[in-house]
Amino acid sequence: MVNVLLLKHLHVTLVAVSVSFFVLRFLGRQMGAGFVEARWIKPAPHLIDTLLLLSGIAIATLYRLSPLQAPWLLVKLLLIAGYIWAGIGAMRAADAGRRMLFGLLALCLVGGAVMMAVLKPF
Repeated sequence: MVNVLLLKHLHVTLVAVSVSFFVLRFLGRQMGAGFVEARWIKPAPHLIDTLLLLSGIAIATLYRLSPLQAPWLLVKLLLIAGYIWAGIGAMRAADAGRRMLFGLLALCLVGGAVMMAVLKPF
């Protein structure tokens, strides 16, 4: 049987890695750092976020959670979709001002998703 506590810790660790990696890439893009263009940088977030998604699905399956039955989970998923959209905007924006706006929006949205997961307000 899968150790639920270990799976939860993996999920939280992947959240921290994903957000930290986004912030690192975002700041690197803002400063014009060369490492942002490194070959391994582009696929890394996809790998991290895929593992994050799979661990989240596994936890939801073990607890028999459905976004239709747990409104906090639906809100969390919508906030994550917004985070992805804003994160893409932050990485693709041509000017620094627009990048900053999208970057801050992305961090606010992922903060909201974390809040939903921790507090489960409804």
